[in-house]
Amino acid sequence: MRTTCALGLACLALMTGCANFATLQTAETMRKENFEIGVGMTFTAYEATLETTTTSDASGNEITRTDSESITVPAVALAGRYGITDKLELHGVAWLPFGATVGGKYMLVGEHDQNGFIFSPGIDVSAPITISVDDEHAVLMDLYVPLHMGYRASDALEIYWTPKYLLRYFGGSFGHAPGGTVGFAAGRDTKFMLEGSVLYDTISQEPIFNVGVGVAFQ
Repeated sequence: MRTTCALGLACLALMTGCANFATLQTAETMRKENFEIGVGMTFTAYEATLETTTTSDASGNEITRTDSESITVPAVALAGRYGITDKLELHGVAWLPFGATVGGKYMLVGEHDQNGFIFSPGIDVSAPITISVDDEHAVLMDLYVPLHMGYRASDALEIYWTPKYLLRYFGGSFGHAPGGTVGFAAGRDTKFMLEGSVLYDTISQEPIFNVGVGVAFQ
């Protein structure tokens, strides 16, 4: 007998939220009343458990086979950042056509226009998305706790690394996705960013790999 695996719906949810694993921003916050817009592309790859096949042998014993597939999902990212104060910023990202997140971060360590270490903890939340497969429906939401860190080597180069924790709500239960992002940003008023992320999602019980590239303008 062929049955749909419960993780099949979870994998579709991951495809919906996968683009949000990217960071595509430096650790330094925006200055007060300054605004930045950005555009980028992300590519997320993971091993998805799609379904199981259950059959019976000649003795009536059940034999279960799990089918999996490597999936890479592209997405377009449109981002905006605004400085409430020199230390506090609000930001939002739309991952077309998958969803969006809003949040902010506060620069605890570091100063604008000064080289050195920067530390800006933040929090972000995704817009709720309803996933429907056949007669099954589930809501997906993510709460992000990123610890934005970076080193400003010059006024046109910042290396950043972002340990992050994701609390995922999906279909009435909670999952977790710890991991991190490493990248660099080159430029001042116009920044070019390239980064990679690795997380482990407890819903799919598989690692998730993400590559992002973007350009931001002030």
